[in-house]
Amino acid sequence: MHKGATIATGTLIALAVLAAPVAWQLAKTPQPDIDRFTKLRSDTDALRQEIIALRARVDGLDARTAIDLRAVPPADLPRLPKAGPAPELPDPLRQNFAQVVQIADRRDANAGLSVASPRFLRDTFGPPRADLTNDCQGLTNPNLRALIATEDVGPIRARLLTPALASLRGVFAEVATHEPALYDRIASSGSLCVRLIRGSAAAASAHGYGLAVDLNIDGELDPFADGQTQLGLILLADFFHRAGWIWGAGFSREDSMHFEVSREKIEEWRALGLL
Repeated sequence: MHKGATIATGTLIALAVLAAPVAWQLAKTPQPDIDRFTKLRSDTDALRQEIIALRARVDGLDARTAIDLRAVPPADLPRLPKAGPAPELPDPLRQNFAQVVQIADRRDANAGLSVASPRFLRDTFGPPRADLTNDCQGLTNPNLRALIATEDVGPIRARLLTPALASLRGVFAEVATHEPALYDRIASSGSLCVRLIRGSAAAASAHGYGLAVDLNIDGELDPFADGQTQLGLILLADFFHRAGWIWGAGFSREDSMHFEVSREKIEEWRALGLL
C-alpha cells in the first residue's frame, strides 16, 4: 500500500476513535421537541386568524349601530327621566360677606378726606334742579346734565358724573383683583337721585349731583343708622378710600351702604378740566 494512503487511513481511524465518545454523548442528550414546537406555531397562527375575524365582526357591528340621531323622529328616541332640581349647597362666602358686624372707629373711616358740603356742591355745579323734594326727580341743570352718563362699571350699572364713573370703574377693578369673591357679590342700591338730604329742607344730596352710589352685598340692604355694617362693605371701604371717596359709615348717622366722591377729588377733577 502506498505510504500516503496508509497515513490517511490511520488518521481517519484515529479521528473515528476520538469522535466515538462525543457521538455517544450526543446520542444521550435529548433532542429539541420538534413536533411540540410545530404544534405551538400552528396554534399561534390559528389564534391570530381568530383575532382578525373577531375584529372584522366588531367593525361590522359598529357600522350597523352608528345611527344618525338627527334622522330619527323625536317620538322614536328613548325617553330619559327628568332630573330634579339640584340641591342648594351652603355658601359660606355669602354668609361671611353679608353678615352684619360692628364698625371699629367708624368716625375715623374717612381720615385725610373731606366731605363735599351742600354749599360747596352748589357753588361748584349750581343746584341740580330748582324744586327739591324727598323723592327722586329728574336732573334739570343743563350744565350738570351734560356731564352725566350711564355705564357698566364692573359688577353694577351706574348713572354718575363721567369722571366719577371712571373712578368707580378703577375701584371695582382693584376689588376684582384682590377680592374676587366679594366682587361677584356687589350689587347696586342706586346712584343718581335728585332729592334732599335726609332731614334737610333745602340741601341737595350728593346723589343729586351724580357723585354718590349706594351698594349692598347679595341684595341684602345694610340697615341705616344702626352703627353696624356688612363685612363686605367694610372691605370695600378701603378700596374707595384710596380712590378718594367718602364712606357713609363715618357720618354722624351711620350710612354704610353710601359712598360719595370727596371734596379733594372734586377739586382735583376741576383742576384737570374734567368738570
